[in-house]
Amino acid sequence: MIIVAALLTSCSDWLEEKPKAVAAETFYNTEEEANAAVLAPIEKFRSAFAMSYPGLMETFADYAYGRGSWESNSDYEGLDTQNQTRANMVWAACYKVIRDCNIAISRLPEASELSETSKAAYIGELRFLRALGYFYLVRCYSDCILRTEENMDEFNLNKSSAETVYTYIIDDLSYAIENAPDKARLVGTPCKNSARSLLAQVYLQLGNYQNAASYSKEVIDSKSYSLVPVSSSRDFDKIFGADVVNTTEEIFYLKQDNEKNIGWEYVMFCAHPSAKINGEPMHGAGGWYGIYTTTENKLISEWDVNDFRKDFNLLQLDFGLGDNTYLLAKFHDPSSRASGNSNPLIRYSDILFTYAEAITKATGSPTADAIEALNKIHRRAYGYDPESPSEIDFKLSDYGSVDKFMEILIREQAYECFNEAKRWPFLVRLGIAKEQIRKIKGIDVADRHLLFPIPTTEFNYNEALDPSKDQNPGY
Repeated sequence: MIIVAALLTSCSDWLEEKPKAVAAETFYNTEEEANAAVLAPIEKFRSAFAMSYPGLMETFADYAYGRGSWESNSDYEGLDTQNQTRANMVWAACYKVIRDCNIAISRLPEASELSETSKAAYIGELRFLRALGYFYLVRCYSDCILRTEENMDEFNLNKSSAETVYTYIIDDLSYAIENAPDKARLVGTPCKNSARSLLAQVYLQLGNYQNAASYSKEVIDSKSYSLVPVSSSRDFDKIFGADVVNTTEEIFYLKQDNEKNIGWEYVMFCAHPSAKINGEPMHGAGGWYGIYTTTENKLISEWDVNDFRKDFNLLQLDFGLGDNTYLLAKFHDPSSRASGNSNPLIRYSDILFTYAEAITKATGSPTADAIEALNKIHRRAYGYDPESPSEIDFKLSDYGSVDKFMEILIREQAYECFNEAKRWPFLVRLGIAKEQIRKIKGIDVADRHLLFPIPTTEFNYNEALDPSKDQNPGY
């Protein structure tokens, strides 16, 4: 179990570091400055994932629908002008992350007060963060601009192929696995297992199932993480609640702190001013209810009521569209100041899914280990001990082919990762996004909807790009 008290600081201390102050500096000497260099890009990630990225991903998901200015996302015709602006914010924030990382990576080797081991460890953290930024970019935009510590003074750069970007990501993560700290220095900073987890997901994205299985198995075998047991639907607040500092499931999260008014905007996006959970407001400042689902959605109607995740994730409320609508309630915070819920970019269940899929596809058929990884998630959802066999376990004999196994994995991923901005990238990676949206919603997905458009501002200021040739199809 991860013991928060053993870390160098609390979540609140971490947020007190004022990471934005040092990112633009051109020289780093001390541990304090190196630490601030790592926290600066994490701050930029928080802005990228405040609302735009999760809002877009979840209004694309098969189980949800956008409302208001987000409604058109659920038509799957590509992004309209307002949502292109939101996608532009993701592009800009990820490149700010990469810029901060590039500056620090180029300057940390000169730090006179740090040992070579310490320098390498900080650079390992930064290279994980840079890889994470590029991983989001390449999945959202495909070919993109590869800005590194070696070319960061050049503005006019052509796009690099997705293959080239993935090679760069793998190199960054390989370095991080070798040099980043064994355990997170602070709550919310990356470690070796963060890098192994992301690399496993990268290899899964690329269809290199053996490597994806190997790296995810290393994370599992480290025994550094475990699923938090639950005995009721509300027990999931011990995992996703606004007051949670960290848990045994956290591999890499974006941390918030509502006491310091550093909150996650997306939580308010999901809430409604009149909605209550446990007798308290869903969000103390009201809510925009920009996303919802319905009782008629096939994934929702088929969700077993005995699965504690269903009651936890869905809050039925008539907000003007009828009495068949649900709010997405995984993240809620009655505080009127901000939303303290952490954003779970990588958690242990993600790695169990990665391993289960990767080892099944690498071997050509489901294995006992694959079904056990899936059963851990499934047991916990029904209140059983994740580590012990139960009466609701999936049986390997019932899922003897890759296709049959993937059917239950695809379903479990929807329920386990509900409202975590992971469903749409998952469906696109598997190549089933169009099929799934047609099956669940009866809508045909336009080809251009599978990628974001490159921002117009990039074409305006980067003379190496030609909008007639370099823009993504359909925009």
